[in-house]
Amino acid sequence: MHKIERQKILLDFLKQKTFYNMNDVKDYMNSHHVPYITLRRDLKELEEQGIINLSYGGINVLNNINQNEETRQTKANLNTNLKNTLAKTAQQLVKENDVIFVGAGTTCEAFVKLITKEVKVITNSWYVYKLARENCYINEVILLGGKYRDQSGAFIGSFTEKTLKIENFSKSFISVNAIDFNGNLYNNNEQESHLETLALNSAHAKVILADSTKFNVIGYDNFYHAKDVDWIITDQTVAIVEELQPKIKY
Repeated sequence: MHKIERQKILLDFLKQKTFYNMNDVKDYMNSHHVPYITLRRDLKELEEQGIINLSYGGINVLNNINQNEETRQTKANLNTNLKNTLAKTAQQLVKENDVIFVGAGTTCEAFVKLITKEVKVITNSWYVYKLARENCYINEVILLGGKYRDQSGAFIGSFTEKTLKIENFSKSFISVNAIDFNGNLYNNNEQESHLETLALNSAHAKVILADSTKFNVIGYDNFYHAKDVDWIITDQTVAIVEELQPKIKY
């Protein structure tokens, strides 16, 4: 089993409460064919990241596993200066006549407002769609319909995914809720994450938007890895494994 898949199984289990008996975790991971020596290594790594504390015979889960999703309005009022900084930096990657996918999220909304190149925008976000229509530089906007998710203003589900699968993009711009030290990317909803995976895989260049507060945090749904993207746009130097540092742009 790949390390990313293995640690996702472990983290999904640990999200359920704040304390675990080591034997319970050992038995659970053993049911997924993960040997104890590998489990201990993964737990030690999570402790070094500040996700858990290991005690004699037990595991204390700290508050760094970000599972509860804030409302879109709450997110819109958080770190607005950082979002604008990311949005400006991301403009360096936009070229004339690009066909770009822009995902849901208030950082992506800030990004689309600042576009000054003639491009075509495809999005599953109602709010990104509205802002793109107001931007005179964007010569065409396509909104992917489907099941509407009020928490984020995104359209999701099989209908949205079916439409997305036939598209190809110059670049995909996706914001995330968390990036851990190893470069795992997280969002708060599995259906949104699946759609964003499709959008990234359909793009010639894959761009992640994440301000510095999103780093060294474990999120709810691990859907992609930073090694598979081209750029990570952020606002300052961040702590991440050395091999991913060349992808950081700020």
